[in-house]
Amino acid sequence: MLAKYWMNPDFPHVKTGATVQEALSVMRKNRTDYCVLLDENNVFQGFVYRANIAEVQMDSPVDSFVAFPDYYVYEDSYIEEVALTFRESHETCLAVVDKNLVMKGVLTLSEILDAFVAMTAMDEPGTRILLKLEDKPGELKKVLDVLAENKMNVLAVNTVKDNGYRRVSIKVDIKDPKVVEKVLQTYGVKYEKLAKEEGF
Repeated sequence: MLAKYWMNPDFPHVKTGATVQEALSVMRKNRTDYCVLLDENNVFQGFVYRANIAEVQMDSPVDSFVAFPDYYVYEDSYIEEVALTFRESHETCLAVVDKNLVMKGVLTLSEILDAFVAMTAMDEPGTRILLKLEDKPGELKKVLDVLAENKMNVLAVNTVKDNGYRRVSIKVDIKDPKVVEKVLQTYGVKYEKLAKEEGF
């Protein structure tokens, strides 16, 4: 999943040469404490923060108070990379740009959470299967083959490492966990938990 699929293209911004008053007006309108500064070609110049201009003359040029961040992401960055960038930077908002630094949108933690919900299929009805598999090639395929053979559509697969094993979460489109349980037991697939999820 790429950043461009989750970014918000409708972000608060002003152009170079704008006044502090114009920047504050944009922030009020968008209910944010920042706005993005762009040049005449929509190239990203940095962020203007309310805290930095709160006590400044209203007719002052906002360009003098722009802060270029240490972190930004590209539109074709993986959303997982973006999440890691948030973790490392402690930023609350990241600019999304193309290779020429033309501004495409912004990402906040809210969009990262939306992406996580979609990537785990929490928004779709079905059954979640939690397993603990050996961390070696073919172990996950065995389970997926069983599901495919029994016409269960896989909505999401997520794994995390755990001391030589993989904790695996698989979401399938079957709404009755008992149906899934019967199949897994028939094929000798050990699982830790099954849970029905209503979606939304």
